Amino acid sequence: MSDCPTLTAFDWVPDFARGLVRDLRVRWALEEIGRPYETQLYGAMAPRPDDYLAWQPFDQVPAFADKGLKFFESGAILLYLGEQDERLLPAAPQARWNAISWLFAALNSVEPHIGRLVSYDVFHADKDWA
Repeated sequence: MSDCPTLTAFDWVPDFARGLVRDLRVRWALEEIGRPYETQLYGAMAPRPDDYLAWQPFDQVPAFADKGLKFFESGAILLYLGEQDERLLPAAPQARWNAISWLFAALNSVEPHIGRLVSYDVFHADKDWA
């Protein structure tokens, strides 16, 4: 067993989904801080093992394991990584809460609108109403 954390991801996604699958933000953070990690890859349309639901109850990616901890949701994983490295989550209170605010804004205020825009531009571009 490696000392590296494990991140679950899909082994392949279609072109339109590249960059939109949520393991990317975790990979990006890990790369930014130079932390090695391992991936546990699953087919996007293939069933995951039954025990995966105990790790990720929505049967999605990413899920994350490190130092005996196993949890899910990209925002939770980013907070966890930030707790370990000030380059991701500063120690100074105002800077820290600014970073946390932007994390929540990205996930809850910005991303839903980007998702709609992608839906219009990619999936419904040929429709008059799009």
